[in-house]
This record gives sequence, structure tokens and C-alpha cells, in this order.
Amino acid sequence: MALEQHYDEKRLFCRLTVDAELTYTIAGEDGTYKGQCRNLSHTGIQFVTDQALPEGKAIEVVIDTKSVKFNPMKAVVEVVRVEPSGDSRYKTAGIIKKYR
Repeated sequence: MALEQHYDEKRLFCRLTVDAELTYTIAGEDGTYKGQCRNLSHTGIQFVTDQALPEGKAIEVVIDTKSVKFNPMKAVVEVVRVEPSGDSRYKTAGIIKKYR
């Protein structure tokens, strides 16, 4: 007897809603920028930022919850999708390539 899947999400890793500030740097460029993390999984991230990042660009992301219980998460992310969020900001989705 086969078990049926009764959910729409068929990702390998569950996605967690995260509402935390993040900072990021763009590979090959100077400057640090701010964004707001929206969700996170083991292999992906979605955040909102003021600038439209180019798809395929590598960025280094740091999420620091400012909690003594959790160290900041640092990762190299490849931008895979950017779309307007409706409030002059941009929803950005990325694949986590490497944790630092």
C-alpha cells in the first residue's frame, strides 16, 4: 500500500519563516547592504532588499539574530530570482552554495 502525499510542498528541506535583519556583500564589490530575511531552508533563502540584484550574482549573507543562543549564520548565496515586492523593494531568492 503506497502512502499518498497530502501536501503541496515537495522540497527536500522544509522552509522556515524567518523575520530577521541581514547584511550582505556583493562579490567583487565594496560595500555592505541591508535586507530583511523572509524565509530560509538548508539550501535556500528569500529576503527583501532595496536594490535589484543581478541573477547569477554571488553574495555573502550574514544573518545575526543578536541572540546569545545562536551564532550569526554566514553563507555564500547565488541569486536565482528577483522580483518587485510592490513597495519599491525587491524579493530576492537564492541558493545557498556554502556556509562559512
